[in-house]
Amino acid sequence: MNQKLKERWILGSLLLNLFLSVLKLVFGLITNSLGLIAEAIHSFSDLVASVISFIGVKLSAKKSEDFPYGLYKIENIAALIISLFLFLAGYEIIKEAFFHHEERQVSNPEYAIIVMAVAMILTFFYSRFEKQAGKKLNSPTLIADAEHIWADFLSSVIVLIGLIGVYFGYNIDKYAAAVVSLFIFHSGFEIMKDSIKVLLDFTLEKEELQKIKNIVLKHPAIVDIKSIKGRSAGSYKFLEIELLMHNLSLREAHRIVDEIAQQIKEKIPNIDSVIIHYEPARQEGLRVAFLTDKEGNIKDFETATYMTVFDITKDFEIVRNPPIKLSDNKSKIIENSRADVIVSKNHPLDFGIRFSLSRSSIMVWETEKQKIEDALQEVIKSWKEFINKEGKS
Repeated sequence: MNQKLKERWILGSLLLNLFLSVLKLVFGLITNSLGLIAEAIHSFSDLVASVISFIGVKLSAKKSEDFPYGLYKIENIAALIISLFLFLAGYEIIKEAFFHHEERQVSNPEYAIIVMAVAMILTFFYSRFEKQAGKKLNSPTLIADAEHIWADFLSSVIVLIGLIGVYFGYNIDKYAAAVVSLFIFHSGFEIMKDSIKVLLDFTLEKEELQKIKNIVLKHPAIVDIKSIKGRSAGSYKFLEIELLMHNLSLREAHRIVDEIAQQIKEKIPNIDSVIIHYEPARQEGLRVAFLTDKEGNIKDFETATYMTVFDITKDFEIVRNPPIKLSDNKSKIIENSRADVIVSKNHPLDFGIRFSLSRSSIMVWETEKQKIEDALQEVIKSWKEFINKEGKS
C-alpha cells in the first residue's frame, strides 16, 4: 500500500511539472518574458527530476536474486540526482539575474503575473502535502521531490516580483533571485548530505537506537547488549544486534529473540529486517540452586519453601547468594534463578515446572544428602570429573 502511495505522489508531481512547463513556456513566448521562459526551463528540470524519482520508487520495490538486500538505495540515488538539479536550478536563477545582458520588453505583463500566481498556488500546496506524505511514508525521494517543487515555488516568487516590478516600472527581481538561490542551494545540500549518508551506510539516529535498546533490555531474559548496528536504505531500516542472554535452551532463546524482533518491528516504523545474534551471559562456571526448608535441609519441589543459589567459578571458588523465599509460583522463580543445576530430593511431579526447567535448560540433580554443604560437594566432585574427562577427550 505504501509503495502505491509513493508512486501516486511522484506521478502527480510529474504531471504537475509537465503542465507548468507547457503553461510557462507558452505564455513566456506570448508575453516575451524572459523570466517566464526561464521558469519554464526550471519547471522542465523539475519534470526531469520527477521522472527520475518515479523510476527510483518503481525500481526500489523490485526483488532480485542478484540483490538479496533489495534495491531500496535506488531511492537515495534518485534523491542525490534531484539535489544536483536543485544546484542547477539555483545556478540558472543567479545567471539569469546577474549575467544576462539582453534587454527584453515584456508585453502584457498582467498575463504573465496571472500565470505565475497560478503556478505559485499549485506548487505551494503540492510541495507541502507531498512533504507530509514523504515523512509519513518515510520516503527520501518524496521529501526530496517536495523540496524541489518548493524551490520551484520560491523561484516563481522571484519571477512574480520581477513581473510586478516591470508592471510598475522597477527592476528588483535580481536581488530577490540571489536570496532565493541561497535557499535552493541549502535544500540541495541537505538532500545531498542525507543521500550520501545513507549510501555510505551511516548509522540510524541516536534517539531511534536508544528506543530500540529500551525495547530489548525490557525483556527479563536479556542481560546486556554487546552491540547494536543500524542503517537505512531508501525508506527502510536494517538492524544487527548482539545480545547477552541468561543461559537458556536453544528453543527458548530462539523464541525470545523472535519475540524481541517482532516488538521492534511493531514499535519502530519501516524496519525491513532484524538480525539478532545471541550468546549466554555465563559461558564459564556453574550456578547451582538448592531447594530447602527454612532450616536449610534439602527438600523436593513440592515441599521446599526456600531456594539458595551458589555460583562456582572455573577455579572452583564458591559464592553463596542470599536465600530466596519460594511462593506459589515456584516455576517462575526457579526459571528466573538462571541456574544450571537444581538440587532436590527428586524430580518435580508438576508438568508446568518440568516444562519450565526444560525450556530453560536447567538440569535436576537428585540427592540423598540432607545438608546443602554435603550436596554441594557432591555436585562439585561430579563436575570436576566431567571437566577432566572433557579435557582428555
